[in-house]
Amino acid sequence: MYNQKFYQAIGHAFYAVAHANKKVDRKEFNTLIQIVKEQWVPIEDETDEFGEDIAFQIVSVFDWLADNDVNEKESLMHFKEYVSEHPKLFTKEIKGKIYNTCKKIGDVSHGINKYENYIIQDIHSILL
Repeated sequence: MYNQKFYQAIGHAFYAVAHANKKVDRKEFNTLIQIVKEQWVPIEDETDEFGEDIAFQIVSVFDWLADNDVNEKESLMHFKEYVSEHPKLFTKEIKGKIYNTCKKIGDVSHGINKYENYIIQDIHSILL
């Protein structure tokens, strides 16, 4: 149903929230892994070339972005471009999952701060 690029784009959005305060907390990464397992894997039956559920592309991209300390604005721009190029993939259900995942990532370390809130609101407006 969805492809690797779709999940990679979503990974960019989640990373942007986590990196809003210029660092990614381990709790944010672990929360993302749990959310992907519980909420994103069940919607997809496809696997990648390594036999992993394709939804784990979210985690792979997030991890790569964190390792390379990519700017959250750059990551958010990548997500925005993907959404504008593929609007039909972003159903009401998918938009809700993205928004809720963003809020959970932002909330896990001391609650959602103002920087994370700005990114979450940007993501929300991209999805409208």
